[in-house]
Amino acid sequence: MDRTDDTGTAHSTATETGPATGTGPATGTGPATATGPATATGPAEGAVLAAIRRHAVAILPDLRPADIVPERTLAELGLNSVDRSEVVTNVMDDLDVYVPITEFRQAMPVGDLVGLFERHR
Repeated sequence: MDRTDDTGTAHSTATETGPATGTGPATGTGPATATGPATATGPAEGAVLAAIRRHAVAILPDLRPADIVPERTLAELGLNSVDRSEVVTNVMDDLDVYVPITEFRQAMPVGDLVGLFERHR
């Protein structure tokens, strides 16, 4: 959204510096953490990251969507192997995509998961 100041200059009021909240589509324009940039760069990648966040939080309600960033693994966030499998299966269902199990590896960062799902869309 844009606003105009007293001089007639338009300014964007979109938040580009705060962490992702998981409540809307991720755009990849804000930082994923206080120390590094987000790796998701487009709306499609944002949709994949949002799906991962949604399903991870559904399984582990104490997990904050903003903690699910491209640099972290789901295991680091506290999801066990069964939880991670459920997240992956649910995301594939949401995106109507199939990724062969052989393409997943242990301790895969969320950003790599996003890329993997994107390659199979």
